[in-house]
Amino acid sequence: MNIRKKVIFSFVILILFIISISSLSLITTYHMKENASFAKEVSKLINIQEDMNELINLATLESSLKNLDKIKENFNSFEKKFELLKHEILKKNKKDFIDNIIHNIRQNDEVKSHLDKLFENEHTIELIFDEVYNFQKKHVFHQNMFKKVYPKEDEARNKLQKLIKETKSLTLVQEFGDLKYYSKETLYQHKDKERYEKWISSIDKIILELLKKDEKELFDLFTNYKKTVQKVGKIVLDINNIEKQEKVLVNVLISILKENKQVSVSIERKIEEITDQFLSNLSTLEFTLVASIVFITFVLTLYITSRLTIILKKLKNGVQKLKNGDYDANISIQEDKEFNEIAKTFNNMSQNIKENQNTLEQRIKSRTNELQTALINIQEQKDTLENLSNKLSKYLSPQIFESIFSGKQDVQLESKRKYLTVFFSDIQGFTDLTDSVETETLTQLLNEYLDIMSSIVIKHGGTIDKYIGDSIMVFFGDPLSNGKTKDAISCINMAIEMREAMGELRIKWQKDGISKPVHIRMGINSGYCTVGNFGSKNRLDYTIIGGVVNLASRLESNANPDEILISSETYMFIKDSIKCTKREELNVKGISHPIQTYEVLSSSSNSTIIEEQNGFNLILDLNEINKSSVISTLKNTILSIEKNS
Repeated sequence: MNIRKKVIFSFVILILFIISISSLSLITTYHMKENASFAKEVSKLINIQEDMNELINLATLESSLKNLDKIKENFNSFEKKFELLKHEILKKNKKDFIDNIIHNIRQNDEVKSHLDKLFENEHTIELIFDEVYNFQKKHVFHQNMFKKVYPKEDEARNKLQKLIKETKSLTLVQEFGDLKYYSKETLYQHKDKERYEKWISSIDKIILELLKKDEKELFDLFTNYKKTVQKVGKIVLDINNIEKQEKVLVNVLISILKENKQVSVSIERKIEEITDQFLSNLSTLEFTLVASIVFITFVLTLYITSRLTIILKKLKNGVQKLKNGDYDANISIQEDKEFNEIAKTFNNMSQNIKENQNTLEQRIKSRTNELQTALINIQEQKDTLENLSNKLSKYLSPQIFESIFSGKQDVQLESKRKYLTVFFSDIQGFTDLTDSVETETLTQLLNEYLDIMSSIVIKHGGTIDKYIGDSIMVFFGDPLSNGKTKDAISCINMAIEMREAMGELRIKWQKDGISKPVHIRMGINSGYCTVGNFGSKNRLDYTIIGGVVNLASRLESNANPDEILISSETYMFIKDSIKCTKREELNVKGISHPIQTYEVLSSSSNSTIIEEQNGFNLILDLNEINKSSVISTLKNTILSIEKNS
């Protein structure tokens, strides 16, 4: 038998083992399921009997015939449920084929005896209910009679009490007190014959006394009252008798329920006992089966492993020789036919490798040279493209550059409508400055100004549209937008920071010899614009157009030095975050109605103070300075100025 057949044999044994374990699991599941089902059925029987007992208790307390009949109807419903469940249990208790293989809890004699007891108790409960039902009907009838007769007795007793008091006879008053006492004892407390007879006796004593006193009218009234009391007393005694009989039946019910609980506990214990025994036997069988399979598998594995070790060692030696360049290595495996075929294939492969080695080495060398040349060319092209990309980025806004080179935006003639906040600024007096300074200095100043302002634009997320001499055009909301309000607030904060930066530049340039001060003017507007690529197929410009853009430019040209002038559209977005003051309306060319404008004062987060006068410049950053030190310096400076004045 070769190794393959031995492996197949081991596999068959493993399959048989799995089938055996699965069968045992199915048997266990079936047994546990049957036991659980039987326990559940017994529990239902007990619950139904408890519900029937509850209805009996309700019946003993019911004072309405209609409700009593409804209780009987519900009791009959539970009785039917009990009978159906009983029939189902008895049907399942019949012995079948599986019961000959597995011991069924239903076939246990002790369990059957307990079940018979439950069925017997159920029959007793039915009989008790019928008796309770009949007693309670009588009870309700007598209660209704009592309700009719008692008011007459009560009325007559109260009337007689007044008449007895009017006689002013101490004997009659005392006797009537005894009458009243025994009436309460009979009607409300003991309700027995002894108190009833004492009640009648007290009436007879009063009647006899009235006869002696010749009180004819009272004599007749007490005689009639005695008849009423006899009716009431008989009803009360009948009710008391019925209640006693019902109490006896209820006590019988309580004993039945206790017995049922004991039966239920006994059945549960028996189920646990049989289940434990079954699981113990099953565990022994499983252990024996597993031990046998493990032993057989161990022997087969040991045998197959030893044979495979020899074969693999031969294959390893052959492969090692081939790895070391010995292409004449030859492997022979006599232990297994299939592995011997593999050995022959290996020997043929060794010869083929030997024959093709030289050709393969030449091809590898040639391909390696080609790959190295290609990699050098690719790296050169990559460096060229990166250099070109860095150069092009200087001519585009960072946002536009990123969207084009990331593939988010195509370079083609197209446009779209978007809600933008547009910004224009220029330097007042810059034209005059060009006539008074050298070209190199002017270029240096302009580049320094544009570099600082561009950094501020990028910091706040704006898109630089273009530079026009000393003018800057910026918009917010494309290609990325944070929402109309946030875009407008970012634009205003940018303008405020530009104004502060211009103040610092102005002081610096004055120190550098630029005597004429320069100031910045800014205009801002918000609205829908057309944004996209405009131009020709050979030359494009990503920009915005529209009336909103024109109005922003007009606001900038109408702004005073270092002033930020905004439209009412922009003001609506920033009024809760930025301090502004209302300015006069402007009449702008191309717009038929006046334009309401607002001047931006400062933002809530502004912490820089800039003050300029002839011969005096002050810049304070409240977030950076040591306030106590600055205050001390300012005080000393003021004292020095006052001394010199």
